[in-house]
Amino acid sequence: MDLLFGDYRLKLRERELVGPAGPLELSARAFDLLRALLAAPDTVLDKDALFAAAWPGLIVEDNTLQVHISALRKVLGTGYIATIHGRGYKYAGPAPGGAEAPVAPAGPGNIERYYGECIARDEEAAALSGLLDQYRLVSLVGPGGVGKTTLAVAVASARRLPGGVWLIDLASLDSGAFIESVLTQTLRVPFRQGADAAQLLADHLRQAETLLLFDNCEHVAADAGRVIGRLLEDVPGLRVLTTSQVPLALPGERIFKLLPFALGGGDGAALATSAQFLSYCVEMSGEAVLPEDYPIVERLCRRLDGVALALKMAAARAATIGLEAVDRQIESQLAGLSADWNTTLPRHRSLLASLRWSYDLLPPEQQRTLRAAGVFNGSFSLDGVVAVAGEGADQHVAELVRRSLVMRDAMSRSRYRLLDSTRRFALEQLAAAGEADAARDRHAAFLTQLFAGSVELWETTPDESWHALYRPDGDNLRAALAWTRSRPHKGAFVELAAETARYFIEEQLGAEGIATIEEAMGHAAVASEQARARLGLALGEIGRFNASDIRAWEGLTGAVGWLRDHDDGVRYRQAMVLLACITVFFRSIEEATQLIAEVDALLPAMPTSKTKAWALAILGIHMWLTGDRSAGLARCQAGFALHLETGNPNGRFRSVMNFTEILHKTGDTRLALDLIEEILPDLNRRAPRLHRANQLGNMAVYRFSLGDIEGAGDAYRQSAAIIPRDGSYWHLCVLQNAAEWQYWQGDEANAALVLGIIDARIRAWPDGRQPTEQRQRDRLGELLAAKLGEAAFARLLAQGERLSVIDADHLAGLDEARLEQG
Repeated sequence: MDLLFGDYRLKLRERELVGPAGPLELSARAFDLLRALLAAPDTVLDKDALFAAAWPGLIVEDNTLQVHISALRKVLGTGYIATIHGRGYKYAGPAPGGAEAPVAPAGPGNIERYYGECIARDEEAAALSGLLDQYRLVSLVGPGGVGKTTLAVAVASARRLPGGVWLIDLASLDSGAFIESVLTQTLRVPFRQGADAAQLLADHLRQAETLLLFDNCEHVAADAGRVIGRLLEDVPGLRVLTTSQVPLALPGERIFKLLPFALGGGDGAALATSAQFLSYCVEMSGEAVLPEDYPIVERLCRRLDGVALALKMAAARAATIGLEAVDRQIESQLAGLSADWNTTLPRHRSLLASLRWSYDLLPPEQQRTLRAAGVFNGSFSLDGVVAVAGEGADQHVAELVRRSLVMRDAMSRSRYRLLDSTRRFALEQLAAAGEADAARDRHAAFLTQLFAGSVELWETTPDESWHALYRPDGDNLRAALAWTRSRPHKGAFVELAAETARYFIEEQLGAEGIATIEEAMGHAAVASEQARARLGLALGEIGRFNASDIRAWEGLTGAVGWLRDHDDGVRYRQAMVLLACITVFFRSIEEATQLIAEVDALLPAMPTSKTKAWALAILGIHMWLTGDRSAGLARCQAGFALHLETGNPNGRFRSVMNFTEILHKTGDTRLALDLIEEILPDLNRRAPRLHRANQLGNMAVYRFSLGDIEGAGDAYRQSAAIIPRDGSYWHLCVLQNAAEWQYWQGDEANAALVLGIIDARIRAWPDGRQPTEQRQRDRLGELLAAKLGEAAFARLLAQGERLSVIDADHLAGLDEARLEQG
């Protein structure tokens, strides 16, 4: 509800004052004062009432109040706020009225997936929302199980921001090393080898005002603080809400402490909120709470210390045996733990006690299932828990869901998760039972089998459906990699890493993927021959994805023979097509002839698949290069169409990009531009940012080569607006386009300096320039040498080699390019 008075609107949710000409500048304190005055029109409010409204709990000088009242009068004009000498102030303008604020449509983000009803926390929600209006970093701090996440999600879900509201769940991370990677994945920010993840994230978040909710920070507080602190420094429009058991200790952090539901003396009124919560939970389980049950409800609230999670578990049990029986059981089972409560964390002790009590109520087979479920990071499937806990575990999960010890995952009704406190308890029990190593080994074996199947399934499954199947187990994959990596024998680590390339490629996590596979290559000798061959294929795929074609070639040539000899059909076809592609593009047509013949021989027996689409495209490219242009173009077009038929639009974008680079190489640049123009609407609508940026960058190169300088400049600026400035190869490609643009604008000296900076960086890149960029470099070098003279050009190149990529951005005017694109 907004408040209307005169020509003004006070927007309560947004904490904004709007006048006839639009929003007006108003401090947070002045806003609170105006709200208090409008809430009691024609009523004199003394200074104590106004202090309580704007500075609750603080001691403030009288002149501070006067300064803010003066500021309000300056904004509103005369006639709105009257001074009653000796008494205080009152609102004296037109009678205020209410108006329903327009409901903003939900923006981007994922917060709606996590929303759950927040019971008996209205006051806390209002206070937390107010803090989030005033401060850019708010940490919701409290003991485990009190409902921090529920409250934070409820408050965050009410926000409507252009950049969206995003929840980043850190509970599944065993360490903070991959917080940036998880954040990049959650926000769908493309990632490339060599990219500075923090800068890439900052560039993405600067595009629109955004709220990030980092959930469960306590176990990675230092790393979370590092990531959040840098983002807040780099992104002025960002707000962050965290939940944690400890503050992050960052400058500007405002802490909101959430305690268990209030517990008072002997009167029932003091227990109103916790009793309301417990009664609600019992009734949600299908049982009624009758008036005669109220004393038992109040007693349970006291015994469970007002901790929301413990109350919810008690309610789940009450739905089975009744409130009175639960009351008796808690009284007898928790009495022996009373001495342990005299600690610095009494509520934490009572939460553990309630978890222990719930656990002890389970039959042995359900206890075993709950313990085993603790090894899963994030959510898990029924197949996964059966693989770890054994036959029948799927039935036990159903009972654990009913008892509120296992939760249905908000993103998928076919997946489940443990609350963080429950998971920690389960892991403690797993260790105490001596089952931890075996359970983690079975977990890793399940992940290896799961992702081994992903390779074949990817071939015929549309990309979106494939993502839905495998993305939810990303956290489990990382946990399994970490576990197998820590084992003395690295064979299981190699086996698992060998199946991960497709996941990392599809999730745009190229740097993490190549680091994982390169590490596994160092232990390949201890693995089976099959694992070594599959690892070589994985290196080929992830290396090509990261433009590391030398390493890709090495991996593939070491793998293809075993894959052929042992009838691993899907992977053999993938390896052959990829090897042929690398050979055609980066080695020689002569060397590729035999490989192309083998791929051509495989084609008739290939099922309709994504690899077949790639095979058609590379066969068409080879035909074009060897003179059969009409048939080559037809083959390529058939490959592009098959990419779409198999639900692989990104494959189509990459195949078109490959073919247009060949067309440019053979002097058919206008045809290359025609093909790009044909896919451009779909590319802008569906492609990941870097696919789009790279294609636009190539378009700029092609237009430069044809003398279409203005068209090239337009494509270059569009590409520069979305490429992260991270020193990666793709960043250098944009800089090279910038250098050519500067040449055509008459700034030859700057163009030469930028080119020198690029040359120095490329020398450190094992693969050097890709063919398209090398041809542009040669052409631009000739133009600059002719214009500046050989000696001056060489001198400027040498000066540029001593400068940084940051200097290149400045010299190239990349900031201006970003600005023009908005």
